[in-house]
Amino acid sequence: MRFSYFIAFAVAAAVAAWVLSGDSGSKLFGLDSAVEAEAPASSLANQALEAEADDGLDPLAVRVQTQSATIRPRVITVRGHTEASRIVIVRAETPGTIETIRINKGDRVSQGQVIATLELGDRPSRLAEIKALLAQRQLEYDIARALAAQGQQPLTRVAAAQAAYESAAGNLERLELDIEKIEIRAPFDGVIEERQVQIGDFISPGSPAATLVDEDPFLVVGQVSESDIDKIKLGFPGTAQLLNGTTLEGTVRFIATIADSQTRTFRVELQVPNPDRTLRAGATADFSIPVGIVAAHLVSPAVLVLDDAGNLGIKLVKLGIVEQVPVTILSSGNDGVWLLGLPETATIITVGQQFVIAGQTVNAVEADIKAAP
Repeated sequence: MRFSYFIAFAVAAAVAAWVLSGDSGSKLFGLDSAVEAEAPASSLANQALEAEADDGLDPLAVRVQTQSATIRPRVITVRGHTEASRIVIVRAETPGTIETIRINKGDRVSQGQVIATLELGDRPSRLAEIKALLAQRQLEYDIARALAAQGQQPLTRVAAAQAAYESAAGNLERLELDIEKIEIRAPFDGVIEERQVQIGDFISPGSPAATLVDEDPFLVVGQVSESDIDKIKLGFPGTAQLLNGTTLEGTVRFIATIADSQTRTFRVELQVPNPDRTLRAGATADFSIPVGIVAAHLVSPAVLVLDDAGNLGIKLVKLGIVEQVPVTILSSGNDGVWLLGLPETATIITVGQQFVIAGQTVNAVEADIKAAP
């Protein structure tokens, strides 16, 4: 029994000595393969770092495209809407009761056409009274002049008779004009947009009777920024495009002198013909006004970059050095964007522009495919 204890103790001591041995322990638990695997991985990482350091010594390669500017029309495009050239509220010019109405909403009327009439009231009797008074004043004036010619009447009596006659004549003229005004007429050709009176309504001078819209010509109006307003002149031709695809040709008839206090933009009106009376006020319309020609470059939107201040730009290569040039978009389409601000001939970085900065030396590799002119 004691001998078995001695053997167990000896075996335990041997195992302990073997475990404490670094080389043997690692082999026992497979740690030697892990350490050996770690060494090659560390070596690869070091090699990658060394390769990266070596690459940093050489200029970074970027893809470039050299192209020349193309002459393009400079066009100012404005988001706007249609408006009638004239909208007038036709008002009564004399008091009275509406006796007849000759139009309805939506009717087209000609200049001078009767819209509504007022009752005459006591106007016929007043007219007869004033005519009789005028005849009396005429007779008195004639007698005064005859007596004055014979020296039997002072000139002051003649002047008084003349004043009385002219006063009666003036009253007659005013009443006749008042009688004419019982007919409310259209001041120009147009369409009745609204009717504000009914038969039997009593209206005073200045009361609205109908709203009349002038349909031809029509207007397309919009707001132009202060940076572009000086480029537009009265009489410039323009083209408007409606949402339904209709294209309208016109000319600039008005440019605001005072900017909108909220937007700091200026109202511009494009006058367009509307002979068939199909346009309606308030429809969305974009209109374009050519203001000259410029040299521009057509590029892909992907080459555009922003500087730290958020300004739009593009990166070029000149003598192997990167330059970032601010640009302005002239126009855009399915084929790309047309840019202003680039030199006449420019070497544009098309691939890799996001990895380089202004002033950096690069290896420019020319692209095989050129941009469409």
